[in-house]
Amino acid sequence: MTYHISLVALPLFALMVSGCAGKPVIQTQVVEKPVAVLCQVETPAECKSAYAVDRISAKDDSLTINRALRAEIEERWACEIKLLAAVKGCNSLPLKESDHE
Repeated sequence: MTYHISLVALPLFALMVSGCAGKPVIQTQVVEKPVAVLCQVETPAECKSAYAVDRISAKDDSLTINRALRAEIEERWACEIKLLAAVKGCNSLPLKESDHE
């Protein structure tokens, strides 16, 4: 009797295993979705270097210190203009119609 059951189970088992042996169907789809991208602004050269006040010491005379302070105002002003221009450029980038949703 057990021999008869194994004869019936063998084709049934082979049928079940062959169903798993097929290759799965893989489909790729392109999904267009807007992604926020940060506008990267590099620090201008005017903002990277040491300012005039950083190059003087407390032992310098008042005229040298005064000149360094005035020069630093000009250096910082130049840095601020470059940074404001970069921010304005990032904020004025054209937006896609999908970004308005």
